[in-house]
Amino acid sequence: MIQTEPVSGLLLSESNPRFAKSVSGQDDAVTALLLDAPTKMANLARDIVEQGTLNPTEVPIAVEDDDGLVVIEGNRRVACLKLLANPELAAAASAQLELDLVGRFKDIAKSGSFPTLVDVYVVLNQDEAKHWIELRHTGENDGVGVLEWASWQANNFRRRRGSQADRATIFCDAIDETYPDDELLRADVEAIRRSKLTTLGRLVADPDVRSSFGFAFEEDAVVFFFDPEDLVAGFRQIFSDLAGTLTVTEIKTKGQRADYVSDRASSLPDRSKKLSCPRPSGPDDSGAGSSSGNDTSDGGGQNKSQGSDRKTKSVKPEPVIFHKLRLHNANARISKLLKGAQSINIDDSPQIAAVLIRILLELVVSEGIAKKVIEGAEQAKLKQKVRSALLALDSQCENPVKRNKTLEMAWTRTQVDDGIAVQTMNAFIHNIYGDPTAEEVRQLSITFRPVIEGVDGLLRGTK
Repeated sequence: MIQTEPVSGLLLSESNPRFAKSVSGQDDAVTALLLDAPTKMANLARDIVEQGTLNPTEVPIAVEDDDGLVVIEGNRRVACLKLLANPELAAAASAQLELDLVGRFKDIAKSGSFPTLVDVYVVLNQDEAKHWIELRHTGENDGVGVLEWASWQANNFRRRRGSQADRATIFCDAIDETYPDDELLRADVEAIRRSKLTTLGRLVADPDVRSSFGFAFEEDAVVFFFDPEDLVAGFRQIFSDLAGTLTVTEIKTKGQRADYVSDRASSLPDRSKKLSCPRPSGPDDSGAGSSSGNDTSDGGGQNKSQGSDRKTKSVKPEPVIFHKLRLHNANARISKLLKGAQSINIDDSPQIAAVLIRILLELVVSEGIAKKVIEGAEQAKLKQKVRSALLALDSQCENPVKRNKTLEMAWTRTQVDDGIAVQTMNAFIHNIYGDPTAEEVRQLSITFRPVIEGVDGLLRGTK
C-alpha cells in the first residue's frame, strides 16, 4: 500500500546491505552511507533539489517496526532528504573524510527546493518486499530484473546529436538496412554496438575515412557514393577489425587513421565506379543504382556499368549450425551428433544450437589431439586446444599477414585479447543468464566451421 509520510518520521535501515559492518542508531546509518560514497550522495541530493522531487518511478519501500516505519529500499534517497533538511547530520562523516560535507549539503539545500513528504510503499514484512528489492539490485536476472541499456540504446534515448556515439549508431543502422542478409556483417555490427560504439564513432567521424570507404553523413542519415556490392568489402573490414583486435589507441590520431585506411586499400571501393549522385542506405533491390561516374551506356540508353546493373547478392542466413557440413573422418558418434544438431533450427532454439557448437568444436578438436594430428593435451582449456588446432591447420596462423584467411576469424576471436568467442560459448553453458541470439549463434557457426572441417581433414587415414 502506498501512503504519504513525512521524511522526519521515516527511519533508515540499520541492517542495510550497503553497510560493511553493523551500525548503531540513525546518525550512524547516515554516516555509513556518506562514508561509502560521499560524492555520489551529494550528487543525488543535488539532483533531488534540481528536480524538486524524488524519482517518481522508484517509490521507497518501508516496513512497520516497533519504532516506526523503517525504509528497506531507498535508504540513500531518504538519507539525502534528511541531510538536506539537517546538514549537520554529515558532521561525523566530514570529520572522518576531512571533507566539508556539512557545508556542501547546506549549499545544495539553498540552491532549490526538496520534498518533506514522500510517497512510500508500505509492506507487512521484509519477505513481502524481498523479491522486488532483489530484482532492483542484483542485475538483469535473465530479463526479470533491471535490464541495463547498452551504449547505443542509451544514445537512442539521450540522442546527443553529432556525438561520436550518435554518428556510430546512425552508421550501424545504415549498414543493417543495406545488408539485411549478410549475417556475419550484421553480427559484427551488433558486437560493436554493444562494446565499441565510441571507437567506431571516432573512426567514422574522420571525413577522410568516410571519403575513402565511400559514404557520408547527411543530418540523421548515411548516403553511399557507390553501389552496395562495391562497398561491402570495406564495411566488412571495418566491423571485423573492431570486433577483433582494433582498439581506440590505434586510430586515435589523424595520422593513425590515415595509416588504417592505407593498410586496407584492397578493401576500398573502385573509384571508377563512383556514382554521380549518392544513394540512401537500404538494400539495392532493383539492382539499378544511380549512374556511375563513367557512363558506359550504349546507343539505346541501356547502362552497362557493372556498378549499376549488378544486383546485390542476397545471402540467406544459415537455418542450422554448420549448414550442410558433413564429417567424413571424425568419430561416428560425433558425426551423428552433428547430424542431430543440424535438425535444430537456429531461430527456434538458439540456446540449444549455441551449446551444440561448443560441444562439437571441443569433441572434434579433442579427437584430433587423441589421434595425435594435433599437438596438445586433451585436458587443456578450450582456448588452448583451439590454438593447437589452428596451428596444426596452418603453422603461420599467428602471423596476421601470412595466415590462411579462412582461419582468421577463429584465430582473432579465440586467441586475441580475451578470446571473446570462447568466453561467449562458455557463458552459454555455464552462466545461467547466458541467452544467445540467433545472430550470435550464426556468427559462432561461421567462425568455427573451417576449424571443424579442417580437423576432419587432418583425421583422414587415422581410423
